[in-house]
Formats: sequence, C-alpha cells, structure tokens
Amino acid sequence: MKTSNSNMLSVVLITALISSVAFAVSPVRNPVLYFNPVETRQQKGDNAWRNAGTVGGQIERGRGKPILERGTIEIPAIGVKSDNAAWYTATQSNTVFANEEEDKAAPIVHLQDFTIGLLMRINGPLFMEEHQVFGIQTKPWAAIKDGWNAGAPRDQIVRVWLDAKGSGIFQNISIAQNVAQHRQDLAKRKNKLNIGQKEWHWVHIVFASGKSITNYRDGVEVANVPTQVEWDPAHEMLQHGIFTSAHVEQQRTCNCSIAIYRVYDRALSADEINKNVRNSLAVDPAGKLAVTWGKMKRGL
Repeated sequence: MKTSNSNMLSVVLITALISSVAFAVSPVRNPVLYFNPVETRQQKGDNAWRNAGTVGGQIERGRGKPILERGTIEIPAIGVKSDNAAWYTATQSNTVFANEEEDKAAPIVHLQDFTIGLLMRINGPLFMEEHQVFGIQTKPWAAIKDGWNAGAPRDQIVRVWLDAKGSGIFQNISIAQNVAQHRQDLAKRKNKLNIGQKEWHWVHIVFASGKSITNYRDGVEVANVPTQVEWDPAHEMLQHGIFTSAHVEQQRTCNCSIAIYRVYDRALSADEINKNVRNSLAVDPAGKLAVTWGKMKRGL
C-alpha cells in the first residue's frame, strides 16, 4: 500500500511540477503575439523569430540579424531571476526583425484595447537617429483629409522608442498611436518612464481605446494619460518591427536586448501584469524536479 501511495504521489507531484513550469512561461494566457527565444527554441542560425502567440506566424530578420544570447536575467527589485534565459541583442543599426506588408508569414492582429509587455535591457546610446524598440501598424487604409499632416496615410500604429539625449544614460519610453489626432494627442509625452541602462526591466503599456494609456515599470504603475484616441479593430495590423518600428526604418535600431515581447488584444489588469512580471521567466524543470523528488523520497 505504501508503494502504491508513493507512486500515486509521484505522478501527482510530477504533473504539478510540469504544470508550474509551463505556467511560469506565460501566466496570463492567450497573447496574440508572444516572442520569447526560450519558448520558441530559437537557434543562432534562425533567420526569423517565431511567434508563439495565438495568431502564429513569424517575423523575418532585416538587413542584419540581432545576436541570440543565453544566460541569466535578474531584476533584484522584484526578486525575479532565471539562469536559463535567452534574448536577442542588436549590436548595430539595421540588425532587426522586420517584415514587409507582402510577407504572408507575418502575424496579423486586430486590436482595439491592448496590452504590450517587454522584458528588455538598454545597452547604450544611439546607433543612428532614434532608438525604436518595436512597431505594429496597419497597411494604409485611408488618407488624412485635413490637419497638419493632410495627405498622410491614416494608419493605426503603435510604437515604442527611446528618447536618448547626450550619453544616453537617461532613457525614456513613449508610445504613439498614429491616426490623425494621435501625434497631437501625445505631443507632450506625459507617458515617459525611466528604465536606465544595463539593467533588465519589464515595461507594460495598457491602451484602453478612447480612455487612457497606462505605463508600468516592473509591475508598478508610473504613468496614466487620458486619451480620446479610438481604434478600429476591423483593420488588420500586419506590419511588424522588433528593434525598430518598421521594415523601411531599419536604421532606427534600438541599442538594446529583448527577451520577451508580448501583446494581448485586451487591457490587462494591474494584477495580471504583476503575474506576468513575476512569473514569465521559465525555471529549470530538471533541476527543480530533482531537488523536489529527493525531498519527497526522503519523506516516504
């Protein structure tokens, strides 16, 4: 009977451990975009970054490809550490992942309210022009008829870039939705946040259409900006850039490393963002299982 009970306990424990490891990778389920070199088992020879999110697809490398690195990621302030992490690093301008509109393998998303999460590290000052961390946008679906940018494509665009001045030690992240009123709506950039250099940080941006844009650093709210901008989810957002904002702007490369880039097609709550921040780095299942199995055997 003791053997039978121990076998049953073993099965339950192993199942629980496997579940907890899987849960640690993506605690808030069903992101539409989910780029994580660990989750997609990226190799140095891969020329595309595969999307593990619900819409699938991949983003091709640009003129050059960021370097795949492996090692430890730690955020001491919130007690997050993984010795089994992986990330891509841009080493110069034009080392990006970016797809053209005609790329049939690229992910397609439809967004109204949305949440963007980035686990990233800034490595230094500008390569050229702006640091643009990522971009998602529609193909042009109408022209702007009036206003300061009349005649420009009426896209829906979300971008994050770093406002680096001087040595680039002080860094900011901003977001702009580029419909006619978007640039004016966010012209004062009240939604900046400082993430410093040479440190890993989680950045989350929550967009509630027609209501607000909220920024979080390492799970803590740092800015909340009201907005009248409303997005139409009917329009396909099919142009992507990672380490840049678009295929045509590869020279505007972020001098940074990105370990996880995740987009949800809804506004996550503060509690959900904290789950992602604290549980998104995978633990080592083999090591965890060995230690726990040893404790279990000693207790039987």
